[in-house]
Amino acid sequence: MSPSAPSVSVIVPAFNCKRYLEEALRSAISQGTAIREVIVVDDGSTDGTSEIGRTLGPPVRVLRQENRGPAAARNLGMSQARGDYFAFLDGDDVWLPGKIEAQTRFLASNDNVRFVFGNFLLWTPDEQRGETYSADEKVHSIDTDALVSGWIYPDLLLDSVVHTITVMFHRSVYEAVGGFDESLRTGEDYDYWLRVSRQFEMHKLAKPLARYRLHAGSITKNALRESNELKVLSSALERFGDKGPDGRAVDGDALRRRFARLWFDHGHLHYWNGDYAIAADAFKHALAHERSFRTSAYQWVANFRARFLRGAVKIEVR
Repeated sequence: MSPSAPSVSVIVPAFNCKRYLEEALRSAISQGTAIREVIVVDDGSTDGTSEIGRTLGPPVRVLRQENRGPAAARNLGMSQARGDYFAFLDGDDVWLPGKIEAQTRFLASNDNVRFVFGNFLLWTPDEQRGETYSADEKVHSIDTDALVSGWIYPDLLLDSVVHTITVMFHRSVYEAVGGFDESLRTGEDYDYWLRVSRQFEMHKLAKPLARYRLHAGSITKNALRESNELKVLSSALERFGDKGPDGRAVDGDALRRRFARLWFDHGHLHYWNGDYAIAADAFKHALAHERSFRTSAYQWVANFRARFLRGAVKIEVR
């Protein structure tokens, strides 16, 4: 790597992912000479996750902390990173070949841009093929998705369009924005991208850059009393309003539908978990944003069950 070439620190939060970690790390190491280091942050694993990282040797190095969640793990990694750019990869996912080379080429061609992300592919168990990729999966193009590039704060209010394992950004972003909110065990990445979008343009490459592995451990089935996505969205609107730094405002009707959908999803999860009082309250909030016969029906049944079936056994989340 020449002195003028960009160097990338890869930060990998890992919790009990020994089964998948080596494949994830090799997909990062194979990205080429721009990779200065791959920092595995073992978030209190009990399955020997750290040993996998240590067996690979440089450029992999392993940090370990008590289990504090992905926000704290990423923050520790960023605080120790030595590269010009930071990129994130979860311990059970993989990058496609050419990801980092395409992103560094894009950033070199756009001096004013400090943040780039891209699409990803869902990876179901029957498609998991080790480290074999077809030729058309290698990332060559640096064409952007113009609809989700630039000052994207209003777009982020309507959807969390930035997927963490596709992100790469200059360390100046971290220096300006700080770290992830460690009080959030979920939604911490959505909160971070919203904060970044207030200070930096964010550009999306049109081609997929990574594979997101779907398996039993990757799907959260616990119904939290409070939706962190709703919490993050409401907080952003309170702090920053509905306009981006370029003056573009979010569509009000679309935002109301977004709130209605999030409240309904929160209620639906709690309904099928047997938490009928929480579900009924969530459906009430959904109806306050958008009238819906389906939501009204769920609210009526949830209210009925909350009142008359308090002792009912909880139903497993579907």
